[in-house]
Amino acid sequence: MNRLRPGEDVRRFISRLVLIAVAIGLGVVVYRAAHLILLSFGAALGAILLSSIAAALTRRIPLSRPVALTAAVLLLLLTIILMGWLFGAETVRQADRLGQRLPQDWARVEAALDAGPVGHLLLESARQSGVNDFIARAAAVLGLGAVQVVVNFLILFVGAIFFAAQPRLYARGLAMLAPPAYRPLAAHLIGDIARTLRLWLRTQIISMVLMGVMIGLGLWWAGVDAPAALGLLGGLSEFIPYVGPTLAMIPAIIMALAGSGSLAGVLLTYLIVRIVQAHLITPLITRRLVSVPPGLYLFLILLAGYVFGTFGLFFSGALAVTAYTAVKELYARETLGDPVVLPGED
Repeated sequence: MNRLRPGEDVRRFISRLVLIAVAIGLGVVVYRAAHLILLSFGAALGAILLSSIAAALTRRIPLSRPVALTAAVLLLLLTIILMGWLFGAETVRQADRLGQRLPQDWARVEAALDAGPVGHLLLESARQSGVNDFIARAAAVLGLGAVQVVVNFLILFVGAIFFAAQPRLYARGLAMLAPPAYRPLAAHLIGDIARTLRLWLRTQIISMVLMGVMIGLGLWWAGVDAPAALGLLGGLSEFIPYVGPTLAMIPAIIMALAGSGSLAGVLLTYLIVRIVQAHLITPLITRRLVSVPPGLYLFLILLAGYVFGTFGLFFSGALAVTAYTAVKELYARETLGDPVVLPGED
């Protein structure tokens, strides 16, 4: 009878095969469901935002958490509606004008570059590398993806409400995925990541508002067409650190090169804004935030874009902060025993 029982070596081999199969299966699931995973992560960010608003309300007004959370949802919706009512119509008009002007202005810039020998070589190199095709595809995606953006936003918003309503339930369920011996550590890590992301979201929102206002005012001073739309684009681009603000400069520079406003004024605007951001805004609002080295931050953002595609870039900053916090908690503190201080612990 014992002949049918596998030996220790066979059982160990089978266990390793099962682990490899599970790892491969998880990899396939992540690859196939990357969009859904990102939506879930975005919903978690939204839940952190709603919970932060609800906590701020309960500190000032004696409200129960369900009432405070309902008030937070209504307050966020009212803010979006109010912003749309105050600035939406003009911003949409300017965005429409921006979408009509950019192809024409880019054609003028191409023609001006093509007239000179150096510019001709640059254009030929860009055409051979497929830059023009990439720009055309990106414009098509932006133009045709409005419905998808609205659908994704609704999914995120509804998911955020569910997550914020019972945060302990979902955090406990996520920690249950870890082996029993490591579940307390997993629960502690989830709490650390949530606290770090709450601080990160706060700083990002402040930075986005300040940068959007400064860019819009600067481009208006420079005489560029559609300054409100470009300022909104510049503010929203701050959600993707380093990569987003760089890409957001391109439309304004193209329009200035085509004669809409002063190129020197545009460049001066972005230069002053970046100096103010680096020496005033960032030091003031990120004092308690986890300090990710800029080079590592950039490559983590690019890695998120490579793994999850263009949609992954929208959450790349939060993903980078999450990964960096997890490494500091699990490796530096728990494995190496280093005295690591995470955001909110000091």
